[in-house]
This record gives sequence, C-alpha cells and structure tokens, in this order.
Amino acid sequence: MPACALFVSDIHHTRHGQPSHFLARRGLSIWLDLDQLVKASTQSRLFSIGAFNLLSFYERDYGPNFGHKRPLVGLADYVRQIAGKILPNTHVARVQLLTFPRILGVAFNPLSVYVAQNDQGDDVLYIYEVRNTFGDMHAYVGAPTGKSCCLQAQKIFHVSPFFPVAGEYRLLMRHDRTRMRLVMRYMIGAKAALTATMRGKLIVLDSAAILKCLWQTGQWPLRPWVSIHSEAVKLWIKKIQFYKRPDPPKSAWSRAHNMHHGL
Repeated sequence: MPACALFVSDIHHTRHGQPSHFLARRGLSIWLDLDQLVKASTQSRLFSIGAFNLLSFYERDYGPNFGHKRPLVGLADYVRQIAGKILPNTHVARVQLLTFPRILGVAFNPLSVYVAQNDQGDDVLYIYEVRNTFGDMHAYVGAPTGKSCCLQAQKIFHVSPFFPVAGEYRLLMRHDRTRMRLVMRYMIGAKAALTATMRGKLIVLDSAAILKCLWQTGQWPLRPWVSIHSEAVKLWIKKIQFYKRPDPPKSAWSRAHNMHHGL
C-alpha cells in the first residue's frame, strides 16, 4: 500500500422520521499512513505535509494539536498513547487516518477516523474525531473484538443544532486495499434518527490522480462547511426543532463499546 491514497466516495445522509431529509454528494478524502509522512510527501508535487499546496495535510489540525500552540504532538504517537490505555498488551504496528485534506490551504473536517492495526494487519482501535461548526472537537474511541468492527457510543458532543445531545451512535468501518465503507447510525431510543454513509474506492495518490479526482468530485475549499450550512437552511425551512449549543464535554475523548451484532 502507498503511504497515502485518495478516497473517492459517495456520501449520503438520511434523516429519518417526519419531515425526512436526504443529502447526497461526492467526497474526496485522503487515507494516510501516519508513520510514513515523509514518504507520503514525495508522492506528488501537488501534495504536501505541513506546507501549502493544492492538497495538503497538517498534523496541527488534529487530535491534541487542534486549537493549541504548544509543541506539535505526532499523531501516530497520540494514537499509540490512547491504545496503550485501552489495549496495554497490544502492539500497534501501523496507524492510518481517513480525513479531508486541505485544498489550497483550507479545510473543514466534520469527521476524521484513525485506524490502529496490529502486526497481522488487523484493526485493533478506532478513533472517530468529530468537529462542529463552532470550533469544538471530541473523539469517540473503541476497540473492535473478534470479527466485529461495529462500535456503540453514547452521544455527548453537540454536532447539529437539529438534534439533541442524547441517544447513541452506531459506528461501522470496513476497508481493504481498494474499497472503503463507513456507516454512522444515530439512534434516539429505539429509533434511527440519522444514517450517514461514505462508500467508495481507494486510488494511489499522485499528481494525475489528484487533478482527476478533484475534477470528478467537484471539490473546492470549504465545500463540506458550505454544504453543512446550506442543508441547515433547508432543515430550518422545514421547521425542524432547533437545539441550542450546550457546553462541550470536558474530556477530549470518550469510550465506545464493541457491538456483537450489526447496525
């Protein structure tokens, strides 16, 4: 596998209940090996680590570096520190990150997913790093067991003003060398309130692939941010209940638990 790949996806959001709402768009993310950042930076002249470019990635945008001016913490080290607390007897051989890159220096990442793998290449830890448009961030951390990679997390972080801070998430991620699928189902009580999916293919990152994928997906700076706000206007027009932003949780991350059944 290359140090960095492009993930071209179809993103669907379905709001269940009445009134219902549906969003569909194309997405362009990067699937980055956090232990091989130097190698990743050599794959294309149009992609840089820690420097301005057409596409770029900055460690300071994530994890313990987000919103702080203290010395930079390597994200691979950050994931291994969390893994050491949850899985003290497990060796993390590889750490990967799925996220939206900066485009011309600008990005907004509503969701980034870290994946820690053992020596056999099995996923042993997921960190779902969630942000809102208020500049807050929280992570849901869980360790899959057996063949299950579905996690269950109590919602404690405000994301959308059209949903309360209540209920739970059911989180699923599956990937191989060529394909990837993410599913997030938000439950309030026994009913599904929202289902969000990302499905697509992985492509080796090089200059030709960057230009082609940007054209195919129609990506431009702050597109996720603009999309979120345009959909919010549509929900407001539908007179869906509005919830004020509460104080964010004091903890940087909270535990998610393994589910032994599907979503």
